[in-house]
Amino acid sequence: MKLKSTIRYCFFTYWILSSFSYHSFAQQSTLKDAFKGKFYMGTALSREQFLGFNTRAKEIVKMHFNAIVAENCMKSMYLQPEEGKFFFEDSDKFVEFGENNNMYITGHTLIWHSQIPRWFFEDESGNDVSSEILIERMKQHIHAVVGRYKGKIKGWDVVNEAILDNGEWRDSKFYQIIGKEFVNLAFQFAHEADPDAELYYNDYSMALEGRRNGVVKMVKSLQEQGIRIDGIGMQGHVDMDSPSIEDFEKSIIDFSNLGVKVMITELDLSALPSPWSNMGANISDIAEYQEKIDSYSNGVIPRDAERKWEERYLDFFRLFLKHQDKITRVTLWGISDANSWKNDFPIRGRTDYPLLFDRNYDAKPIVQKLIEQATHQNGCSMKTPVYLVPDDYMADPAVHVFEDRLYIYPSHDRESGIPENDSGDHFDMNDYHAFSMEDINGEITDHGVVLKVEDIAWAGRKLWDCDVAFKTGRYYMYFPLKDKTDIFRIGVAVSDKPYGPFIPEKRPVPGSYSIDPAIFEENGQHYMYFGGIWGGQLQRYRNNKALESAVLPADNEPALCSKVVRLSDDMLEFAEEPRDVVILDETGKPLTQGDTERRFFEASWMHKYKGKYYYSYSTGDTHLLCYAIGDNPYGPFTYQGVILTPVVGWTTHHAIAEYKGKWYLFHHDCIPSGGKTWLRSLKVVELEYNEDGTIKTIDGGGH
Repeated sequence: MKLKSTIRYCFFTYWILSSFSYHSFAQQSTLKDAFKGKFYMGTALSREQFLGFNTRAKEIVKMHFNAIVAENCMKSMYLQPEEGKFFFEDSDKFVEFGENNNMYITGHTLIWHSQIPRWFFEDESGNDVSSEILIERMKQHIHAVVGRYKGKIKGWDVVNEAILDNGEWRDSKFYQIIGKEFVNLAFQFAHEADPDAELYYNDYSMALEGRRNGVVKMVKSLQEQGIRIDGIGMQGHVDMDSPSIEDFEKSIIDFSNLGVKVMITELDLSALPSPWSNMGANISDIAEYQEKIDSYSNGVIPRDAERKWEERYLDFFRLFLKHQDKITRVTLWGISDANSWKNDFPIRGRTDYPLLFDRNYDAKPIVQKLIEQATHQNGCSMKTPVYLVPDDYMADPAVHVFEDRLYIYPSHDRESGIPENDSGDHFDMNDYHAFSMEDINGEITDHGVVLKVEDIAWAGRKLWDCDVAFKTGRYYMYFPLKDKTDIFRIGVAVSDKPYGPFIPEKRPVPGSYSIDPAIFEENGQHYMYFGGIWGGQLQRYRNNKALESAVLPADNEPALCSKVVRLSDDMLEFAEEPRDVVILDETGKPLTQGDTERRFFEASWMHKYKGKYYYSYSTGDTHLLCYAIGDNPYGPFTYQGVILTPVVGWTTHHAIAEYKGKWYLFHHDCIPSGGKTWLRSLKVVELEYNEDGTIKTIDGGGH
């Protein structure tokens, strides 16, 4: 069934304010403001634009963009049309424009097989020069250009389009004369000229598997040789049919896994069909004019077609927002349809509509839609927590994105009649539900009971905090449950759907103990974090062995740690012995058991943000939700601060998830039940990061 989420009904005062101010906000909000803190919003500039001949274009750039790249004036045929004779007048004006408007300036491009003067490769007789001469010409060109703008241009497209769709090297003059080493040399020369500038490789059709793999191989080779490369530019010359969002995302992830920045460069979305299956930008590929693929040649695109085009743009930006921790810049290849290169490519004389501003330099509806998408202006801002399931008691959320939906797996609280005690016997859950959402502001679907105690052969009682993982077409639910001897074990149940039902294994995971399993996946490996003291029984174990009696460390001794373990390939067992999750203080020493406002108690969770691993947990009896940061999934982790101050109630179980470009904290409190700690209600609130990667503390509204 579908429950009307109270997310759809923001607080009354917020509704009044947003209704009153929406139109003025819409008129004043800009692209660069909407995406601030996520990535730079950039555009390519033509000569007439940065020189100010087109005043309307200049106004748009200053209003909406905070990053620029030169469309043509920094290519070698314009900068050095004759050997040793440089023409810097236009490029100087371009850089001056960027500096005067406090913009991130990218130099495009140093080494490219196209738009390069013939003298670069030829001697006086018109024959190919030797590799030594070409290398020297490369060096002189790069040193002169990069050196001139040292400290002014922040990053350079050092090499452009050296790899083919099949992953092989392009047979350019650079490759024919020097071999693949020309790429190494170009990056080496650029670094020599400006050691502080970022250095990028830029290419089109980067969503194709062959080109993706070829670029990955090339970048790894550079890295293995100690050659600096800081980022990969994925040209975004896309159309209505290709590439798929899934393939584009694969490339973003694979490139980011190389440890480099990812930039979306040269973005434009053709509204017209392509004469071939081509996402490219090879300017020599020109097709003959065909009226059937120049559908809107009168300069007007029908509104129905424009809406489909808008949704395609929004899909790409949803992807960019989803991976904002990997993407540093999104750059449109131009400002207005009036002067887009796509009007003549891949078919000369064709009228296209690929950019955000129309032929009169007026903003298309997509501009405001992108702003709203980035700021969630269409719905609640989530700055204030709201309840997700108002008609039932749900707690301990585990949250993941499966099949492009947000799935939530909470504990299901109930009134059991058991008196409260420190062992938590009054938390006596006996089933799990699964919930899902397509939009954080929309309806939440209750998929019903997906696992219950009576289905589990080894069950005693108490289904506490669970989590779910996905691998090779199957979904695995991990749950803590007391066995028939009243000892907590961790079980696993399997389904071929994210919404269950989940079929439990006949036995618990061998060697498992305690509570609160949380699963983190990276590069196909799955790690389980688990453990909780007091009722969670962690104090009954040391070095993964049961003690004769429970023992907590003394206040001045290192605190009892939660555990982390890598799972086996079949996801049903531990692949190793569980390890301690060590949390260090600011001096590098492990937190002590007496440090009750910082030490671990229960409710582990792990997420990754901008290359760092964030381990979050509850301090239990001091009611804080804290976090620590490390460099790998095993830790150690250094304590950073408080995510959530105490809520109404006792526990602070939680999940942190990214969805459609924003981060959210899912947790619970006991306000709807009047403070009954065992009857909790599921909540969500937006999670925000400071520029240094620390998390902004959220007021839990409790003690």
